[in-house]
Amino acid sequence: MVLASVAAAIVASPFAVVIAGSDPRPTDISREVPTTSVEQVGLTELATAVVDVAESGLAAAGVRLPATGATGEAPRMADGRPVGAAVHHIVRDTPLKMVAFTWERVIAQKPDDTSMVLRAKQNDGSWGEWITLDPVDAQQTPSGAHPMGTEPVWVGDAKEVQVAVTDGGLAIPAAEPQGGGLAELGIGTASAVIKTLLTTALSAVKATLISPESLLSLGSSLLTPLLGGPSVVARAQWGADEGMRCSQPAFSPAMRGAIIHHTAGSNDYTPQQSAEIVRGIYAYHARTLNWCDIGYNVLVDKYGQVFEGAFGGLDRNVEGTHTGGFNKSTVGVSMIGNLDQVAPSTAMVSAVSRFLRWRLGKAGVNPASTAQLTAESFSDSKFPAGAQTNLPVVSGHRDYNNTSCPGELGYAALAPIRAMVGGTAPPAVSPPPASPAPPPAAAGPPSPTPPPA
Repeated sequence: MVLASVAAAIVASPFAVVIAGSDPRPTDISREVPTTSVEQVGLTELATAVVDVAESGLAAAGVRLPATGATGEAPRMADGRPVGAAVHHIVRDTPLKMVAFTWERVIAQKPDDTSMVLRAKQNDGSWGEWITLDPVDAQQTPSGAHPMGTEPVWVGDAKEVQVAVTDGGLAIPAAEPQGGGLAELGIGTASAVIKTLLTTALSAVKATLISPESLLSLGSSLLTPLLGGPSVVARAQWGADEGMRCSQPAFSPAMRGAIIHHTAGSNDYTPQQSAEIVRGIYAYHARTLNWCDIGYNVLVDKYGQVFEGAFGGLDRNVEGTHTGGFNKSTVGVSMIGNLDQVAPSTAMVSAVSRFLRWRLGKAGVNPASTAQLTAESFSDSKFPAGAQTNLPVVSGHRDYNNTSCPGELGYAALAPIRAMVGGTAPPAVSPPPASPAPPPAAAGPPSPTPPPA
């Protein structure tokens, strides 16, 4: 496989691997980057549509209507009108780019069961697949100062999206009204779950629309290599507005492991849009969620571009906000894309491996060993506070928290990544073939961010 040849090249020359179409593209910052705009609108203020659960693909995504009666059939109106699932419709005249959902209080009696699925309308007029929105790893109880939210989803040029709020996989039933008007919500069922969604969730949730502006172009002389390491797009080069940061970084005394994530959302983005995605996540994490900075330490796109994340220096043990209960002593690396739908590209796997080979080597960590971490309190953690973990040094988000991140196909790539980081050929079992991606132009490297004073 291609991954095997990539691994051989990394072993031979860990920091000078050049694969056709995999070198990072630098970003032109010769002009000031406009501020990323963030708009919030309550779900109850949005138009509601009624969709057939099967025809819309909700059933395939694991969403169903609450059953009624002894037959277990989906509810129908007395006049025979079919009852579908209520979805909230967001429409704009310009591309939506990135969408997330936030709330400032517990939105159900069992908040872990309340979730949202989203789909975006594509350029050809068809609807894309439903994406389950993972909650962010917030340490605090939702509040006005620190709202809870979903991970932001990149929808690119889409101007329409739909979202369904569910509880335990149950959607809010609705029917189209006779003679026009607003959709009738919650009809045909006496389910306490649905009543909770109607009375609590819908009034609490806000759609957050994030619109980073595009940079003019890509250049060729704006990147410099990390000392002894790979090429990285530094914060200044992807357009980080340092005025968004509201605190100085915290540092761990030691680095013990790496935790791999994916950003979810669309896999259809250009090399230029990768910087927009990073700026959008930064604005959402820093401003909307009040985390003061982007949560990931590093982000890697399908073209092999490595983006510096949290401020403080990639060669230092900066504590990010990426894995609840385990942000200390770890580096969080997020692969840009939905790796439940598409396998990570060879360029992405190679770039993640090169970065971790440098970073773990700098920390003196054996990538073939295990990481002993002490769990801190976090509601979605797989470990109680104070527990000691003994997981592989390079692990997935799902190894520590109750989440599907980094996606089925992203998780399958961890074994080859570990092998490449450790300087050996990947094991016989490799991730499924990556989907084809437009080849980017070659480029040079970023200057490392200076450590804070």
